[in-house]
Parts: sequence; structure tokens; C-alpha cells
Amino acid sequence: MDIIIWRHAEAEVNSVNGRDTDRALTKHGRKDAARMAEWLKKHLPADSIVIASPALRCQQTAAALHNISNLEVKTADFLSVDSNVDRMRKELASFSNAKALLVVGHQPNLGWLVAKLAGLPDSACSVKKCAVWWLRQRTAQDGTVLHTYLLTVQHPDFL
Repeated sequence: MDIIIWRHAEAEVNSVNGRDTDRALTKHGRKDAARMAEWLKKHLPADSIVIASPALRCQQTAAALHNISNLEVKTADFLSVDSNVDRMRKELASFSNAKALLVVGHQPNLGWLVAKLAGLPDSACSVKKCAVWWLRQRTAQDGTVLHTYLLTVQHPDFL
């Protein structure tokens, strides 16, 4: 299974109502999300599953892909700002039958998730805004993960 980690694009420092979860993407963030969505559209399998944090900035980032593809975006509370990497790993296990799973969320949890999946120390990875980290897991017949490797890392500045 491929697990594609996509950190939300650049968001406003403050929301209109003061809630962190309601921070919208900036103009630059919308542009980066659109560029990364174009790249993802070219490379994602058609049957990919897309899940995103309920935070507005993650929903808007994922919407950039939805707007140019047939991929539905599902909201996943376990990807919220208040979640933790152990909960994320547990919930992601329920998608083990997926060929490709695109996860749109927040730092530092995404960096910790990449590190956990790759068997690295927690502080080993930091996912930049709007960057994509594409991991591939090889599994045994019984579904046990044999190993995880980094397939690619992409950022809109290099597109």
C-alpha cells in the first residue's frame, strides 16, 4: 500500500473568528495547493482514498485535488490538530486494503507519522507546508508490514 502524506498549504496566521481550525489558506497557499494537486493528479492511482483533517486549511488543500479529479475527500477527525500519532496509526490501519491512501493533515503529527512508519526517531522528519511524502509499504500475505520505504518527496517549489 502507498501512504501519501500531504501537509496543508500556507494558511493565514489568524482566522476571522480566532479559532485555529478555521484558518484559511492564503493566496500563496491556494496557488501551491493547486500546483501540488496537478502533480498528484498525474501520479495517484484512480482508486486512491483521500482523507483530510477537518481543519479548514486541510479541507481547502484537499479540495484543490478534488476540484480537478474524481477523487472524493473524506473528513477524518483522527487527523485533527488535537490528534496524536498513535491514534493516527491505529485509524490508518483500517485502510489496509487500499492501494493508495492520501492523508492531508498537520505538522508535527505528519512528521511523527512518517518517522514511525519508516522506523526513524520521532524528531527525524519535518513535513514542509504543502509538501508530499510518498511512502510505500510491502506486506506479507497476512497483511503484516515487511518494510516501508520512501518513494519520493515533492514540494510545489520544485514543480
